[in-house]
Amino acid sequence: MKKFGNIAAIFVLGLVFAAVSHAQAPVKIGLIDSGEFADEKTGIQKFINAVKALNTELAPRVKELTDLQTKMQALAEEIKKLENVGPGVPVNQKAILDKRDEGGRMQREFEFKKNEYDAYLEKRSNDVLGPIQADIAKAIQEFATKNGYTMIFDLDKLGPSGALLAMDPKADITKEFIVFYNARPATAAAPR
Repeated sequence: MKKFGNIAAIFVLGLVFAAVSHAQAPVKIGLIDSGEFADEKTGIQKFINAVKALNTELAPRVKELTDLQTKMQALAEEIKKLENVGPGVPVNQKAILDKRDEGGRMQREFEFKKNEYDAYLEKRSNDVLGPIQADIAKAIQEFATKNGYTMIFDLDKLGPSGALLAMDPKADITKEFIVFYNARPATAAAPR
């Protein structure tokens, strides 16, 4: 009977040790709001500087589109005035048609320039921000490994989709990551 008790005790201890060795460490999940990276005061400086440089580069094209839009609005007002003359005053149909033709030409020019701008913006954003975004992604992985995070999710992507139903504010590690990233040496290529 004593042998049976010893065997049973060894068996129970074996089960306990097996359970302990198979027990998983708690899953540590963090949330980072990538929208905060561009915040002028608390964001990632390298990213902010690249966005500013890109905006400066694109400013002349944006102004050109804005000016063209303003001209189209002014032309629409002129057409309205020509059409809404007082009673008894003859309407100048030729002037109205000429203005509409000019408006159509301006609209086509605007659409062409807008499409050209959108394509240029996408290309330059990829050229300028792409290397920085890749470096940020690498740094997030480094941060996760260093701090024992099993997973890190992007609040900026989860929130609008409705996928995030509730969260403990302590899970938001955005500020800690930004401090970590800004303290790192520069590794991404400079904007071209």
